[in-house]
Amino acid sequence: MKSICILSSLYPNAVYPAGQVFVQQFVWAMADLGIECTVISPVAVNLNPMVARLPNCVTETTTNGAKVKVYFPKFISFGQRNLLGVKTARFTTESFYDAIHNVWKKLNPRPEVIYGHFLTPAGICASRISRKYNVPSFAAYGESSPWSIFNYGEEKMKTEIGNLNGIVAVSSASQQDLEKVNVFPITKVRVFPNGIRLNHFYPRDKTLARAKFGFDQDSFIVSFLGQFCERKGVLRVAEAVKGLENVKVAFAGDGFQQPNVANCAYKGLVKPADVPDFLSASDVFVLPTLGEGCCNAILEAMACGLPVISSNLPFNADILNYENAILVDPNNVQEIRSAIIKMRDNPEKSKTMGEASLSMARNLTIESRAKNIYDWIREMA
Repeated sequence: MKSICILSSLYPNAVYPAGQVFVQQFVWAMADLGIECTVISPVAVNLNPMVARLPNCVTETTTNGAKVKVYFPKFISFGQRNLLGVKTARFTTESFYDAIHNVWKKLNPRPEVIYGHFLTPAGICASRISRKYNVPSFAAYGESSPWSIFNYGEEKMKTEIGNLNGIVAVSSASQQDLEKVNVFPITKVRVFPNGIRLNHFYPRDKTLARAKFGFDQDSFIVSFLGQFCERKGVLRVAEAVKGLENVKVAFAGDGFQQPNVANCAYKGLVKPADVPDFLSASDVFVLPTLGEGCCNAILEAMACGLPVISSNLPFNADILNYENAILVDPNNVQEIRSAIIKMRDNPEKSKTMGEASLSMARNLTIESRAKNIYDWIREMA
């Protein structure tokens, strides 16, 4: 395989510069392997009129100098809801597919493999292109639950993705979800946990990092990175740290659930380039999430050498254990609070767990993930 086309429902652009950066990192890692990469990422003009101004095609240059062509065809989104028995995801998929197909049929030469990120609508479209043009197709499945499959309809989904050569699951839990809904042969599903860029995410000088964000040098800093929503648990973290002596909390993100607590050191967005400094400025990373595929924020915290407090649920099993994390009931604020106190009061234990995080992160690079997926695609194509 010398060329691949990646389909994605979101990809970094001038309107959404932080849109699924992890997809871009995967594409760049593939390109740096010497594979010619083309990205088709339709943008919904009805959700944000500003995307209509995006160029139809741009050329990116990876850190190592490889070139990637990215297409932004326009389409109309109908959402992914069930309205009076009508599954709007199917209308969205039709519009999404038309936008992709209009680009695909003009590519010359056409890529040897097509890869959808994620299952809906990109994976469905990859399967359709595969059926029409007789090219091997694959998809990634990284949703926090099979909600997208249910929204599309299990039987309809089984028919749509039947032409895929394989599915990449981002965690063992994701693989098990696919097995339960029984829409695709489990023998053609392989687990590849997400990866990180170690040349970007690594421990920074804590004193300098704290000075950059204006954090107290002597406080115990708890960091949170993610959307401010119920699933991620931002309000549960705020409640857990309330009134804790010598503890400050830093919230990086945005959303409808705004945490308000007296010992808040930071609340707001952090530029992607500054995330390693933000994490390095803290003592422990806390994310009591209710559902993930494979959480990139946790991987980034691990790569910055932080111990982790997160959920004792199956989706974390591939990356967290009792050596690098305290695993808690994500709905139990008292458990979260007790774990934070344990980390604050046991600096040696915290240091040991942080070292274990860093050690595991070094085996989960985006480069090795891309190479492993590339080898598997060649095997399955």
